[in-house]
Amino acid sequence: MTKKLFFAASVCAALNLFSAQMVNGIAAIVENEPITLYEVYQLKEQLKTDESQALNLLIRDRLEQAQIKNLGISVTPFEVNERIDAIAKQNGMTSTQFRSSVESQGTSFTDFKNEVEKKMLQEKLYRNIASEAGKNVTDERAKAYYEANKEQFNIFNSAEIVLFRAASMQELENQRGKLSPLKGVQAQNLTLEYQSANPQLASIIANTAIGDFTQIFKTQEGFDMFYVKNKIGSYTPSFDQIKDEIINSLYQNEQQKTMQDYFDKLRAKAKVQILR
Repeated sequence: MTKKLFFAASVCAALNLFSAQMVNGIAAIVENEPITLYEVYQLKEQLKTDESQALNLLIRDRLEQAQIKNLGISVTPFEVNERIDAIAKQNGMTSTQFRSSVESQGTSFTDFKNEVEKKMLQEKLYRNIASEAGKNVTDERAKAYYEANKEQFNIFNSAEIVLFRAASMQELENQRGKLSPLKGVQAQNLTLEYQSANPQLASIIANTAIGDFTQIFKTQEGFDMFYVKNKIGSYTPSFDQIKDEIINSLYQNEQQKTMQDYFDKLRAKAKVQILR
């Protein structure tokens, strides 16, 4: 019995030591800010990725935080509260209801506000970095891209879709992946003709694979989500029909390239020490 107790105690001690090493162990130091092994592990599990990718993402996060500080970027408590109110409204809730919903999921509302603030600071940083991006995106460049890649813009003539409508976003989140309407959700079979459809909806359906659900949209009637059953026929819209979509896509690509180049150069000259 004594040996068994001693063995159990040894195992517990070893596990406690391992846990302490995970929490306190340092994976890297970026601009004098540590990244712990535990942070790497948590992100790896959250994103279902490998340690190398998780560490790279955390290094990027630390570089962003350093730049936000260096550039003096800030947000006010009013801006944060305004954003949270907008999120609550988007979810069809009052601010009080939204706070209760956040806390009911086991998240501290203070932690949630801190995450919102961090996201807003990141957005301001990104706008700062990408302010010069896209200046070379012109109608002429978009037209040249269209002419060289027409096959990319083939679209359906019509699509068979199912409209799911509910009073709350959560009801549609619960509906996602299920074809039989749940309680509180209305379903309607529709046929969408591309050339006569709302351009925004037509683009969303075009970019949603057969058998998939779209994102959820706030409408005057509540919240809508679509399921794409089938797409019929093939049609190549004219440049004028999709010019804005092409320009937006080229602009986003320019922004992403600008951001990637910026952080690649920043990492190259930053103080980054990989310890493990």
